[in-house]
Amino acid sequence: MSLAVPAALLALWELCSRLAIISPRYFPAPTTVGWVLADRFIAGDLGAQSLITLTRLAFAFALAAVPGVLLGLLMGIARPVRDAVEPYIAFIFPVPKIALLPFLLIILGVGEPAFVLTGATSAFFQIVISTLGGVQTMDPRLLEVGRNYGAHGPRLFWKVILPAALPAIFTGLRLGLGLALVTLVAVEFIAAKSGLGHLVYRHWQMLSTPEMYAPHVFQGTSTDVTVPESSTARESTSGASPRCSNSWRNMRAGKTSATY
Repeated sequence: MSLAVPAALLALWELCSRLAIISPRYFPAPTTVGWVLADRFIAGDLGAQSLITLTRLAFAFALAAVPGVLLGLLMGIARPVRDAVEPYIAFIFPVPKIALLPFLLIILGVGEPAFVLTGATSAFFQIVISTLGGVQTMDPRLLEVGRNYGAHGPRLFWKVILPAALPAIFTGLRLGLGLALVTLVAVEFIAAKSGLGHLVYRHWQMLSTPEMYAPHVFQGTSTDVTVPESSTARESTSGASPRCSNSWRNMRAGKTSATY
């Protein structure tokens, strides 16, 4: 049933485009887009540009994930760190990270460091907030049980706090990966001369609509493959989303749920 609706919409799109009910110039038939996608991939153009975007994404995600998780955990277990950092996180988080690109271009120049850092900032704050939410909203009874069994300090962290926060951490990493990809494609639209975003923009300028649609299809398909929506991921997301929301509300209200 989940595939029936998209299949029906694609069939309707194909029929309307073939019969010129909608303009084939602006809405080419899905089969036409599919042939162009295969042709560009075999020719190597689409594959090369995709590899550039994925390389940027890998560097941006690594640059965001490691310090993001560490800072979120540190904020969750240390109140002085949380009190010092929370106002800045709450202030910067709502700002569209693509707006930072001009400043980074001035500081770092037009090049890969500015592109990658822009993508990393979009993922960083999401990862920090999700990780913080996972630590703050963990069941206090887990801490009591851990202490009763002699877990204190580092042992309490590794045996109780970190495992309890893992669903929220993985949810933040997954959301951060998607945000980094969206931001990097937008950066490639604006400033880069390579990548999937630049490929779409170049074909838009030439009004080559099948070639413009093909990178979108490839990007969506590759995202579903690299970040699958498994049942485990859905359970983690559903369990961690309230934590992230509560953490954000606590930050806005200047509250914290617990200190460990």
